[in-house]
Amino acid sequence: MQTQRAEILSQLGEHGWFVVGEESNLEWWADEIWQVESLWSPVGMRAYISFLVDPMADRTRKKGEEVWAVVVSPMKPVDRLSAEREFTLSLGQSWKERMPEFFGHLSRMRDQSIDNGAG
Repeated sequence: MQTQRAEILSQLGEHGWFVVGEESNLEWWADEIWQVESLWSPVGMRAYISFLVDPMADRTRKKGEEVWAVVVSPMKPVDRLSAEREFTLSLGQSWKERMPEFFGHLSRMRDQSIDNGAG
């Protein structure tokens, strides 16, 4: 998961985003949640990137272990099921090929906030 995390972090700036906050003391289903903010119009628009733990993982896992996916959402997920209803990037095979889709979803969220009058 560290490779995927580093890759997402390194590409955020290229796509007009930066991390403004990180939460890591979370319920079992989330390894960490980043709050990101747009550098592009609408500047300041926020979204969340959540690293999801495999529901079949041992509850005594260490941070960074057994993370199976990353979710992008306009609001902070409150539970595993609400998180999984958002755009999900599996961190298994072909995750790198789906990175453009991941950042495309973030861009569409930004565009929708403009359409909805947030920007």
